[in-house]
Amino acid sequence: MRQIPSDSQARPNGRRSDNAGGGAAGATFRGVDAFASRVADKIGLSFPASRRQAVAGAIRRVMARRHIDDARLLLDQIGARQDLTDELVDEVTVGETCFFRGPAQFRLVRHTILPELRRRQAEGVDIRIWSAGCATGEEPYSLAILCEEDGLSGEVRIAASDISRKALADAMEADYGEWSLRNTGGYLKDRYFRRHGTRFRLRRELAERVRFTSVCLGTDTLPAPEKGLADFDLILCRNVLVYLDAAAVRRIARQLFDCLAAGGWLTTAPADPPLWKLAPFETLTTAAGVVYRRPLNGQDNRNSVAAHGGS
Repeated sequence: MRQIPSDSQARPNGRRSDNAGGGAAGATFRGVDAFASRVADKIGLSFPASRRQAVAGAIRRVMARRHIDDARLLLDQIGARQDLTDELVDEVTVGETCFFRGPAQFRLVRHTILPELRRRQAEGVDIRIWSAGCATGEEPYSLAILCEEDGLSGEVRIAASDISRKALADAMEADYGEWSLRNTGGYLKDRYFRRHGTRFRLRRELAERVRFTSVCLGTDTLPAPEKGLADFDLILCRNVLVYLDAAAVRRIARQLFDCLAAGGWLTTAPADPPLWKLAPFETLTTAAGVVYRRPLNGQDNRNSVAAHGGS
């Protein structure tokens, strides 16, 4: 997931600057607020006061690289120039993820959700999975590995999306350092990755099982059958909604519900806001936390809660 950095994450060494002026040396907080509002209009991100310094730092770095002396010129071009918008998105978000992040949820997927889907899936019909907010690809590739381990690779189609074009380009390289594999045991590393120096490249046949596309959950219209973003049996949208404003969460919750096939599942992260009031999901309490499901019978089963194993 592409996260909005806190002030301590604004630069790799954690240093902050209070100088955010109108020129390349900084921008007034009024300028920061204008920037935040423009970005929020485009992608639905929320910039609380605690993150203003991080936003100001993003403005300064982009201005310095672009040799722009007036923050107002930068603000005027947001949205009009895709390359600039992409650069700003990459600056104000941080891709923090790893393979098999949230092990309990992967156990739930492996031992409960996929077997249930497999039992009721018609013969010859693939199970469709979407990793929404996939950052640099660790999550969808984890799913590809999991399906390969369980002999499901020929029965599953995995889509993955992110707002950051740079993150997607990195994801398609399928090449990672040790930190991305910190939750991955030696057996899986040896079986599914080829080591070169200090890096690990995912086996090509696994990487090719994931289809990546650029999606902005905050503004794009979903479902989008023309992009293959519809009728999913499982959606993972984890550590995404926590960084969006309330209006965006309401809209996206309904869109995610509409992107699910009947009986399809949605997993979010423990830090994400609850969705049970925002769309007619079945809500299930599991050992891995709360998960959501679109009812099989098409009825509004909002607020139903059931105990469900996930260990």
